[in-house]
Amino acid sequence: MYRLDYFQQLSQRIGNVTVREQYDLDRHDERLRSLFVLTTVLALFYFSYTFVDIFLLRDVTFRSVLLRALVVGPITVFLFFYYKRPVSIRRKELAGVLVVCMGTVVWCAVLLGSSAPGVLDYFYAGLVFILVITIVITPPFEYSVYGSLFVFACLYTTIWFLEGVDSHYILNHLALGLPTFVLTLIANYRFSAESLRLYMAKVHADRLGETLSMQNAELEKISRLDPLTGLANRRALVHYATMLFKQPTAHKRFAVVIVDIDYFKPFNDHYGHAEGDNCLQAVASAIRSACSPEDLVCRFGGEEFLVLHSDSHLSAHGAWSLAEHIRSKVANLEIAHQKSPLGQVTISAGGYTAPVDTHTKLDEIIIAADSALYEAKREGRNQVRISDHTPVDVPYQRRL
Repeated sequence: MYRLDYFQQLSQRIGNVTVREQYDLDRHDERLRSLFVLTTVLALFYFSYTFVDIFLLRDVTFRSVLLRALVVGPITVFLFFYYKRPVSIRRKELAGVLVVCMGTVVWCAVLLGSSAPGVLDYFYAGLVFILVITIVITPPFEYSVYGSLFVFACLYTTIWFLEGVDSHYILNHLALGLPTFVLTLIANYRFSAESLRLYMAKVHADRLGETLSMQNAELEKISRLDPLTGLANRRALVHYATMLFKQPTAHKRFAVVIVDIDYFKPFNDHYGHAEGDNCLQAVASAIRSACSPEDLVCRFGGEEFLVLHSDSHLSAHGAWSLAEHIRSKVANLEIAHQKSPLGQVTISAGGYTAPVDTHTKLDEIIIAADSALYEAKREGRNQVRISDHTPVDVPYQRRL
């Protein structure tokens, strides 16, 4: 069976719920505010027409006041209370349509009691109820259809019992009523379908935005990782250091420890690049395990690694302990290295400590740590040295 696009879209699913359920949930608050305003305006409009009834049809004065006040009045008050109930907006819209239908029944009942000549002219005003259901309160299309059919049936059942009616009058009334019925339903369908289309476009845009955000976050994460070791890369180091130095904390200090694998080129030449990569991964894992989760551990060069550690009570001895712990962890791997005098893979490390300060320059600190590293290498490797020299402001082209 053919189904309109509007209903096909409503039956689709967004995650674990249908489009209809999610659509009603997302538009509830905004739509409810609109219903409160529209119901208030329409209620004032409807009850003010009591005076029109009295002016045009004096013989139904009592009937008009009584039926409007005792029938439509209470259900209108009930409708406002129902709007505050924790039910879906679709049910609240249906309740609004039902009240309009009841208002139509009451209005027709008022006119049935009149024998005034103007009742036939006044009866054309009944088509306004169709406009209210389809155009003014704009409920979902299916409710507009049900409500319009009911109002149409009510009007053209009542019309046969009006004083002075004949077939010519009924045909004239239908000539206006039938197009009103059909065209307002078309307008309501277009409004309902367009509103749903815009909502679906927004949903797809939001989901695309979330997907792109996740992908961008993943790309950003990948762009700051070394693909071989999984450690941070230089880009991540610069970003982390910039954030650290921009937000200094009183009495907080940091240490930079540079680690270099001893005799790595001979290892690579002797065992091959595959084993060289395995060695780098094993050393990287050992360094990471020797550091705290808050430390930034990055691959700084081919066989060089850098650790950026910060602590409120950090001293030169603390930096030495961290570097020595790293050296010990790597030594405990006991990776065979026939081209090293020690017979296994070892590392040399150099470090430097300084207070966290907005004027700190990372390249100057690295120069000081690098100086300590080369001191450890000159003294036989597999050692740790901590620099006590103040960094000098010189360009450092080799590393950063």
